[in-house]
Amino acid sequence: MRTLIIRPAALGDTLMLAPALSNSRDWGEVIVAGRRPGIDFLTPLVSRCLNFEGSGWHALFMDAPDPGVTLPVREVEKIVAFLNDPRGVIKRNLERFFPGASIAVLPGYPDEKDDVHVGLYLARAMEKSGLPVHAEKAMDDATKHPLLFPGNRRRIRTFFHPGSGGAQKNFPPEFWLDLLRAFREKIHLVKELPVVLLGPAEEKLVPLFSEEKWVDVLLSPDLARLFLLLQEALLYVGHDSGITHLAAMLGAPTIALFKHSSVAQWRPLGPRVKVIEGSASGPELVEEVIRAARELRSII
Repeated sequence: MRTLIIRPAALGDTLMLAPALSNSRDWGEVIVAGRRPGIDFLTPLVSRCLNFEGSGWHALFMDAPDPGVTLPVREVEKIVAFLNDPRGVIKRNLERFFPGASIAVLPGYPDEKDDVHVGLYLARAMEKSGLPVHAEKAMDDATKHPLLFPGNRRRIRTFFHPGSGGAQKNFPPEFWLDLLRAFREKIHLVKELPVVLLGPAEEKLVPLFSEEKWVDVLLSPDLARLFLLLQEALLYVGHDSGITHLAAMLGAPTIALFKHSSVAQWRPLGPRVKVIEGSASGPELVEEVIRAARELRSII
């Protein structure tokens, strides 16, 4: 069977496909069309990943696409597309491009009032669409084993990621400075310097964290380097973000700080994850993270 999964989304949202796709190589050829960087991290799980922002895909949204437009994949037997399609335009176009295929076009997310995890929602949707997914088992496995098959790299570094894709989810930089200093005083760190990971949105914070001479500040590492670095994580601390989801799926002991997003829907998936939920960023939160770090490090 040749299957096409369509989910153009941000990093963490795309990674939520991983539980359902964990055994997809047993199904036949599975192709995922989505956005980078998320699809790049799914390549170990599927046959092929396609950039949805590339040529041709725009035709799915057109009332009358140009007859000369082609998509970068053909002859698909089953399609599951996680796209908003209130007028049925996308489904009609998929039927035009893939005559005879079984096609399901579904919302990309559960209802905000529903407490179902996004990964479970996607897995159940794929199972109901006829794919050989066992949704509950896939999610259970995702909490017991790393989904992205990291290598046997030695875990030697502590990572802090004080950003995310949404400012409302972030604690202020001053909290992260207090947390770094508390770690220096209270947690035994191996000789490698702890790393502060910053993305493009946090570039302005580089001078602030660089004043802490005992940490490494890393701005927007390329994907291959980030993938390898997170496999070295003795501990990772971050907000609800795509990088946090990636760290957890690589098996890193992960502390995820949730401020204004649903833990029920977005809890990171991995064998060693602790979630801390709350909106206050004072000394109590610093101490709670320190306690969680000690607990996680004790089971490594």
